[in-house]
Amino acid sequence: MTQISGRDRHHMLGAFAAMVFVGLSWGANVPVSKVMLQHFDVVPMLAVRTLTAVATLAMVLVLAEGVSSLRIEVGLKRFLLIGLMMSGFFVIFTIGIRFSNPISAAAVQVAGPLVAAATVRLVTGMRFDPGFGVALALTLSGGAILAAGSLFGQGALTLGGGEIVVLLSNALWTVYSLKAQAWFDRASQLHRAYVASLSALGWMVPLSLALVAIGWARSPFAVTDVWVWTQLLLVAVFASAMGAYFWNIGASRLGVAIASLWVNLVPFFAVLWSMAYGFMPNVYQIVGGLVALSGVVYMQWRKLQSMKR
Repeated sequence: MTQISGRDRHHMLGAFAAMVFVGLSWGANVPVSKVMLQHFDVVPMLAVRTLTAVATLAMVLVLAEGVSSLRIEVGLKRFLLIGLMMSGFFVIFTIGIRFSNPISAAAVQVAGPLVAAATVRLVTGMRFDPGFGVALALTLSGGAILAAGSLFGQGALTLGGGEIVVLLSNALWTVYSLKAQAWFDRASQLHRAYVASLSALGWMVPLSLALVAIGWARSPFAVTDVWVWTQLLLVAVFASAMGAYFWNIGASRLGVAIASLWVNLVPFFAVLWSMAYGFMPNVYQIVGGLVALSGVVYMQWRKLQSMKR
């Protein structure tokens, strides 16, 4: 039997810790965004979050790779397009959260890998992963259970209407992810995240200023509650900036196929965070989310089996 060295063990434990961090930080994004939207309008809030993320990524990038790593060499057209895709995802995803029950939004997110797989198929022509058909059927069944909760459940409605928007926003994020890998040469993943976030900030700030100027949105600085600002800045640093960085660590050490299994921690932690913010799940949300999750796990298990063969 091959012995695993202490260095390799430490290497893998670091990857596992990184993916747990991803689950915690990205999971918190759903309920925190829902609460923040009670105080901020969508675009101004996202402008503040993106500015904070850019500052965080720039600081980490300088510490890790030096000041010269801040230089942008991707070309103006690609620089503008990659930021447009990232900022577009942020806006669409957050609008979906605005009109969602946060626990249902977390539940439907387990089907995100299926949307990503379909998007990759359309963009690149790659075949679906093994088990995609069964996974799709299970995911649709889970969605039907969530919808049934809206019709027959007691208390708060299971679906708020924006959950499908949250789910479909994964398509735009997938396109962004493909281009982020294709449009750079030998840049680190940290540098790619910084460049995309900086470009997204360039789209967010003018749009935010325009919306505030014409009266379609409120200035975020009109909010003076320290607790609200603390929540907003924390999710910007840990979810928007560091969550993406730690994802890169986990994916590089475990491989994307294995790391994708860990991403299913995101809906789990999102439900826990939602409960901490006072959004309690009902039986339809729990069962529907588990059925949808089983479809994704099955597809990923089939993919791993085919890779072994």
